[in-house]
Amino acid sequence: MESNANGRDPNKIPIAYIGCKIITAYPCSLNEWNYIKGKANEEEDREGYLVNYPDGYMSWSPKATFEEAYRPISENEKLMIV
Repeated sequence: MESNANGRDPNKIPIAYIGCKIITAYPCSLNEWNYIKGKANEEEDREGYLVNYPDGYMSWSPKATFEEAYRPISENEKLMIV
């Protein structure tokens, strides 16, 4: 198998995907996240969100990235969640 500089097969074409899942999140700075994970603080703290996924996985997302991908669920949408 041939590969390019990043180790990918140049003959494989990427396929676009879109996913949808319901998550919970709350505002959490990067340094707050680092504290939760037991890591050292960054020199420059950043705004973001602590994200909880349905499978129990937790992650931190920068504010702009999170707000571009997610929005709060409306009251009507809450009624559709089984």
